[in-house]
Parts: sequence; C-alpha cells; structure tokens
Amino acid sequence: MSNFQIGDLISLKNHPYSLNQKTKIGANALMTPPIMVVTEILKQNKFNPDSENEEKLLGQVLGTFYNSKNCNYEKFWFNIDEITPITNAEKENIEEDIAGKKTVSTELTAVKNEYKGKQVILNTADAELGKKKISWSEEGDKEKFRTESYMDFLPPVMTVIDVVENSKFLKDRRDPKDGTLKKDSCKFLLKCKWFNPSKQSFSEDFIPINIVEEVIFDQEKIDIIQLGMSGSKLFKIPKITPFEGHTKSQINNTLVEIINIILLNHKIRIVYSDYFSKKVKSSYVQEFNFEATTFKITDLAKDKFPDYSSNVFNDIKKLSWEKDKFYEINYTDRKGRFTQRIITNCSTSTFENEDEIEETFIIANCLLRKGDIRHFRLKNIIERSTYTEDFEKLIV
Repeated sequence: MSNFQIGDLISLKNHPYSLNQKTKIGANALMTPPIMVVTEILKQNKFNPDSENEEKLLGQVLGTFYNSKNCNYEKFWFNIDEITPITNAEKENIEEDIAGKKTVSTELTAVKNEYKGKQVILNTADAELGKKKISWSEEGDKEKFRTESYMDFLPPVMTVIDVVENSKFLKDRRDPKDGTLKKDSCKFLLKCKWFNPSKQSFSEDFIPINIVEEVIFDQEKIDIIQLGMSGSKLFKIPKITPFEGHTKSQINNTLVEIINIILLNHKIRIVYSDYFSKKVKSSYVQEFNFEATTFKITDLAKDKFPDYSSNVFNDIKKLSWEKDKFYEINYTDRKGRFTQRIITNCSTSTFENEDEIEETFIIANCLLRKGDIRHFRLKNIIERSTYTEDFEKLIV
C-alpha cells in the first residue's frame, strides 16, 4: 500500500515541522501549509511510463485539515512524493476493537454506544496547538525576539451526534484480479457538530472515525485543584533536589500554589508558582502529578524575625541558625537586588572583607539555586522565618 496509515499526520515538504516539532515559524507565517491527517490511501497498480525499470506509480493519499478561515474541513489528494510525514503517532483502530461481531447492525450499534455524545477532535490538534511563530527586531547591536502561538488550522472540539457506516468503504477496496488492498478508508463516519465562528452558527459534517481522537477532561483531578485554589492551599509535586556537600541528603518534593486553570482548545493547562524556585511554571493537567495538602504557606512558618510586637530589640546577630532547620529569608545582595530564598544546612563563618572589616556570613544550601551552597551576608538578611516540622514532612 504505502508507508502511510489512516490517521497519520502529513504536510507539504516546506512545513517547519519537517525539521522537528520545536522549529519556530519565521518570515510570513501565512505561507505555512496546514498539517493534514491521512483519510484515505490509494494504491497505484499502474507502471510509470517514464521509468526504465518498470517501477509502479506512487500511490496517493487524501489529506484532511481544518480551514480556520471558513471554519470547515477540507480534503485534497496528494501524490506520495509531494508530502512528508509529521508524526507516527499510533491511533486507536475502532475496527479492531469490534472485530468478531458478525452483523453490520451490531457493529454499528456498538460504535454508536461508544461514541455518541462524546467530544472528539481531529488528530492534527496537538501539533497545530504547539505551533509558534517568531519575529525579531534590532535595537543598536542587540537583537530582540518575540515568540507567540500561531493558531491557524487549529481544529475545534466537536460533539458526536450520530455514527453511520461509510457507504464507500467497500467500493473498489480490493483489486478484483488478486484481491490485494487497493484503497483504504474508514468503515465508520462520525456525524459531528461544532460552533462555526465565521457563520456565528453551528456546522455539521461526517468525519472518518480513525482520524479523530476523544477529548477527555479529568474532572476529578480538576475538582481537587479547584478546591485547593479556593482555599489557597499548597500542592506538592515530585521534584528531587540534592544538597551540595551533603551526598546523602536531598528533598523529594517541591511545594506549589496553583494560580490559574487555562483551557487551551482541547487541553487544560495548570499555571502554578513554585515556592522553591520562585518561578511561575505551567503543565498540562494530564501531566501534572500532584498531591493536595491541607496547608497554606502561612501555616508552615513560625518565629518570624523581626518581631515588631516584642519589646526586645531585634538584633539579627543574636539569631541562632540550626543546621537541620529550613528557613525562609528575605535578602538583598551587594547590588541591592531583593530575593526571597529557602535555605537549610546553615552554618556561620566570619571573614574579612576587602576593607579588612570582619563580616559574618550564613553558609547554606539554597533551594532557589537548586540546592547549591551559597554565602549570605548576615547584615543583608532583612527577614527570617523558621519552617515547621509539617513543612519538612511535606518535602522529604
């Protein structure tokens, strides 16, 4: 037949993804062809009249894509040598799932029960969602780059309202001479409905079952996340951070606060703040491995310095630094830059600075610096809080 299968992704050879899927689109992004999904495959049994070695003509494939201008699906035939594969992702074959059922009515009933009312999307969705275009400018000797998503050809989430058999499935499927497969297509068609923004109405079309995938949102996971967000609760996620200079010591989790839940067409992305790295990060919900906690960050800190409610003068030099404790410090470096850090394995040392004046340093593993050892001038520590045993239990 060919190396292509129903459901494979293809495009023209000038598509940036023909290099790799991290390639960004420069110049005129409108010249980027769509990613298409193989819908039918036609084998050619005729010989190439221009070939001296009696080579057979290359086959053809029917490619389907979502036209984001008219918000409908379009199909085009291509010779095999005109296109390039984009991915080799395996798609579930519904025909194999219902193999062994004897009558057409039973097969169709099974597929209807499985798909009717479900949400599906064209197989190109993940690849189109990940597309990015880049623009750049120059200011003096510096180049500036700006990257943004490029959403042309991103298909919509559709609702399956019916399932029918493909009346053309058996037509010319096999060569009458030797019985070999001549044309491959899908046995079942899903009647799908989606919102068409170009018409401000709804559109319907029959989509081959093997070129779509089901859209599933993990509602239980989302409910847990929303409950934690409503109470500003922390979540812990697995992340090993070794401590420099302490080969047998590490932490196994980091603590995060979830900021937003974002629906990206057919996927949900979680935006969260990592308390150790002090960075805002994001992850797709299906890849977000977390455990909910009952704590807010304020529940885990105690013994804050300076204590303005105390009648005793707050002297940073009188603070003790226990080796096995975790501390959060607000710190300014020599250039006046403010940072908030979590440190542990603390010890104190006194050194002479360049002016031959003795200065006290806190030497500690810094979680902001991935567990590496850092030196902090004691006089530049503005605030300090001590974390509780509950904090330690969460991260080890």
